[in-house]
Amino acid sequence: MVSLRALAVNAVIGLLILLLANVVGLGIQISILTLLICAVFGVPGAILVILLAVLDVAFTASMVPLLV
Repeated sequence: MVSLRALAVNAVIGLLILLLANVVGLGIQISILTLLICAVFGVPGAILVILLAVLDVAFTASMVPLLV
């Protein structure tokens, strides 16, 4: 049985990895969804979000063109 402390540490490390990837310049969109994925799944969730962002599948920071 996994302790609550281990899950909390895994979630914090996952969030730190996500923020570090953004500081490095990978251009990952920080949103409620990405934060929830990293908080719930921890390190594997952070790796999944980074992998999907690098492959341009999801979670990429993009600019929305203005329709004037």
